[in-house]
Amino acid sequence: MYSAVPDRPTSTLHLLGHFTDLFTGAERELLDIRRLVAGRRPVRIWSDVAPHRAYAGENLVTVQPFAHQFPKNGVLLIAGVHMRPGLWLKYTKFDRIILFYNLANHGQLFEAIEAVRNGTGIDPELVFVSRMLQRSVGLSGRVIRSLIDLRPFLLVAENRLAALPSHAPTGPGPRPFTVGRVSRDALDKHHPDDPALYRMLASRGIRVRIMGGTCLMPALAGVEGIELLPAGAIPAADFYGGLDVFLYRTGASTEAYGRVVLEAMASGLPVVAHARGGYAEVIEEGNSGFLINTQEQAWDSLMLLRSSTGLRRTTGLAASQKALELHGQDAAESDLDFYLQ
Repeated sequence: MYSAVPDRPTSTLHLLGHFTDLFTGAERELLDIRRLVAGRRPVRIWSDVAPHRAYAGENLVTVQPFAHQFPKNGVLLIAGVHMRPGLWLKYTKFDRIILFYNLANHGQLFEAIEAVRNGTGIDPELVFVSRMLQRSVGLSGRVIRSLIDLRPFLLVAENRLAALPSHAPTGPGPRPFTVGRVSRDALDKHHPDDPALYRMLASRGIRVRIMGGTCLMPALAGVEGIELLPAGAIPAADFYGGLDVFLYRTGASTEAYGRVVLEAMASGLPVVAHARGGYAEVIEEGNSGFLINTQEQAWDSLMLLRSSTGLRRTTGLAASQKALELHGQDAAESDLDFYLQ
C-alpha cells in the first residue's frame, strides 16, 4: 500500500512503548509504524517493561539499563507521557526525540517534557493525536491522528458494501441486526449507561457483541443476545465484519482520539459515538456517523440505522471514505516524512 522512498538517512528510528497490555492504541500504532517504515530506515521497537507474552513474535527488545541495553542514538519516539525513561537517557545522543501526547493528562505531559529535557538537553517534538488535545494544553506541535494500516479494514468495507444494495428497502436484514464495539477490557472504557442500553437492545431482538467487555459481566452475564468477549478474542477486522453498527462511548476515560472508531469507519460501519471524544472532530454528523450525548439519542440513532439498510450503506460508505482520507496513503506519506526527517 505504501511505496518505498529512496535515499532516506540510515539512522535508526527507535520506538519506545509500554507493552504490558496487548490492546492499547499507542502500542498498536508503534507496530503499524514499524510496518510502514520497513525498508526506508532501520527501526527497532523497545518496551520499557517486560512485554506481555502475546507480543512474543513481535521482536520487541526490553530496556535493561544495567546491561547497557537501551536505545542510544538516532531518533527516539516515546509513545505516551505515562512512560518515564530512566537515568539511561543521560547516556544517549539522539538527533531528535518525539513525544506522543495521546492521553489527556497535562501534568504528566509537562513532567515528561522536563524529564526528557533534563536527561538529554533536547526539547522533545510533540505529536498530538487530535486538535482537541492540542487546544486543551495550548502547546505547539504536530497533529498526527494516528498511523493505521487500513488494508484489512478496507477489505472488510469492500465486502460489506458490495453486499448492501444501493437502493435497499427499509427493514431488518437476513440476520439479526448486530451492534458492537471494541476496546480495552476496562470499566473506564465503558459508559455507565451502556449496560442498560445493551439490555434494551437485546430485548428488541438486536444482537450485542462487545469485544473487551468481560468487565461488564456483573451487570450483563446471562442476558440472552449479549456476547461479552475478552479484548483481542478475534482479529479486529474480522470482528467489525460481523457488525451492522459500531457504538462507542466511554465513562471516566475521555478518548483523546479513538483509533478503534476510525478502524470501524474504515470497515464501512456506521458509527454512533459520544460527541466528546477526539474522533468527534472527524465525524460529519448524519453523513459519516452519528454523534450523541444522551441515552435517548443513542437509542434513536440505532433504531434509525436498524430501520434502513440503505442508510447503513450510505453512512458506511462515507465513513470508509473519511477514514481513507485521514489515514490512507497520502496522509500516511506526509506523517511518515515527519518521523523520518
